[in-house]
Amino acid sequence: MQIQCCLLSLLLLPLVAAGSLTGAEYSLSVVSMKPLVELETKLIQNLDDYVKALEHKLQILRRHISEIRLENEKAQRNVVLYLSHPLNAFALIRRLHLDWVQWRKYMEQPVGGAQMRSFDAWRDHLPTQLDLQDACNGIARIQDIYGLQEKHIMRGQLAGIKYNISMSTGDIFAVGQHLSRTTNAKEAVPWLKEVKRRLRNQTPGPLAVDKAEVLLLLAETYIKSKHYAEALPILDRALKHNIADAVLLRRREEVQQLIAKEPSTVLDNAEPKDNSKVAILKWGCRGFSREQSPKALHCCYNFTTTPFLRLAPLKMELLGEHPYVVVYHDVLSDSEIAEILEMAERRMARTSTVAQPNRTSSPTRTAMGAWLKRSSNALTRRIARRVRDMSGLQLEGSERMQVINYGIGGHYVPHKDWFTQHPEVMGNRLATVLFYLTDVEQGGATMFNKAEHKVLPRRGTALFWYNLHTDGEGDWSTTHAACPIIVGSKWVLTQWIRERNQIFIRPCLGRTSD
Repeated sequence: MQIQCCLLSLLLLPLVAAGSLTGAEYSLSVVSMKPLVELETKLIQNLDDYVKALEHKLQILRRHISEIRLENEKAQRNVVLYLSHPLNAFALIRRLHLDWVQWRKYMEQPVGGAQMRSFDAWRDHLPTQLDLQDACNGIARIQDIYGLQEKHIMRGQLAGIKYNISMSTGDIFAVGQHLSRTTNAKEAVPWLKEVKRRLRNQTPGPLAVDKAEVLLLLAETYIKSKHYAEALPILDRALKHNIADAVLLRRREEVQQLIAKEPSTVLDNAEPKDNSKVAILKWGCRGFSREQSPKALHCCYNFTTTPFLRLAPLKMELLGEHPYVVVYHDVLSDSEIAEILEMAERRMARTSTVAQPNRTSSPTRTAMGAWLKRSSNALTRRIARRVRDMSGLQLEGSERMQVINYGIGGHYVPHKDWFTQHPEVMGNRLATVLFYLTDVEQGGATMFNKAEHKVLPRRGTALFWYNLHTDGEGDWSTTHAACPIIVGSKWVLTQWIRERNQIFIRPCLGRTSD
């Protein structure tokens, strides 16, 4: 027994030492989810040890182990590729947050105490309820922004591409539960109806979804949307399974009274009208209403911004002059990108500003980020010089470089980089340089909604634009957004350039005519 405890202590030591996992916000970044695959591997092995100690549970446990191990081994073959797909990443978080807690309850027996202690040591590293909420929001965001059908997402068909991935009953139920709590609860109905359909063939086990719970939640969703006529037969069906359930009986009586008092609302599946930033995101990410004029495209070699470019000109593509937006191609090498990502992974933290002490899910931006000093090493100094070559501007007095990695359905709603209240010390953000560090398989475009520019992430390219007019006032036409990631891991590096030190390079002038 002492030998077994010593071996367990040695097994736990590497994970306990990696304290950075505790309290992580997994769904906000693909890279932050990488440790979850290894964590699930350890949990699977721990569960396998428990099975060996409880022979009378061997049959049911081994069936479940083979299923989850098959999925985990699929992830281990290429962790980043696996986590880049939102359904894989979502299912991983949901399993670790919900399924493994159920396994813990199933393991609560006099035998198997060592395995339960191992699980308790890992508990703090499991995704939280808020992680699962963020993951559900990510799946819902992909569906909403790109107008996808629920049945297609469940089968792994995303924006016209069919993947060899599908959602489990537990995955679908988790999304339905989450959506049922939102202000527009009717979005949960297709998800919960699919769970109800699948329960006909459900295999009994510790992870089985309770049919009465699904029926009650579906009925409550209809009631919340004032669709009482649809709720009543569902409550009757739930009562067949729990004929004496006081909650169901009371709820059925209340629904009957509501039907008698007021007519039931007809279930309306039409998309509500919305003029918000989300509506702008939908319009731009699905495709602008009018096509970009071919005359707006202009490509050339930039020899002139700095003297160095006479020797090594940059490939420049002009997207538009109002606002002035250009794309620089092939400005970062693969080795430079790899080094940037390695530096950033050690410093990742949530980028959204939220109230303290309790974190809340932000609808504005879903990502994790890291700040890099331009003086950190030879690479960051070289990138800073490259930014000066692209922009012709000084970086002294500007923020550090920020590296961002997006998670499940990661996005950034329409926003501006300049400040309405001009900062006194550093000045406003005159310009922005945005480097793309990875390709993105689906989604993730940078969208300038007013100018109707949309740029797809391409590894090694960079966007440059001015945020201010020549008189120093903010340019609203530079409002831009990051479309949600559908499939892929999106990494970007941003360098904002402040105006204070540009007084002799780009002095304030009268505004140019638009």
